[in-house]
Amino acid sequence: MPGTSKRLLIVEDQELVAMTIASIVRRLNYELVGSAATADRALELVESYQPDVVLMDLQLRGGRDGVETARAIQARCAARIVFLTALGDMESIARMRSVSPVGIVLKPFRRSELFRHLMLAAANQAPASEPFTRAIAG
Repeated sequence: MPGTSKRLLIVEDQELVAMTIASIVRRLNYELVGSAATADRALELVESYQPDVVLMDLQLRGGRDGVETARAIQARCAARIVFLTALGDMESIARMRSVSPVGIVLKPFRRSELFRHLMLAAANQAPASEPFTRAIAG
């Protein structure tokens, strides 16, 4: 089954979005190891659970953003990063790409796009010739 035995961490400052993502993740049979709204909490969960995939928002509570947090996570484990963010300006995209994520999905997102990027991350693959995905609600 898709995502079987892959551990996933959600790093998202909006509780409703995190709950929606958690619902999607459970249906994909990922092992959801937790959800964090701050970099500090995300790093605690990374230390405890060593996730395979991290779904990362760019804007977080507590002072550090998703790019800084992704760098800190990559220094601690081999988790694949998928950004899920509302910020699609060129500067934000360039900053996110600087940590070599598997993908960047822009909010509002289609479940199918999120599913695709999570599956690629679980398989340790990057999307073919896509610097990021512009997804719409669906």
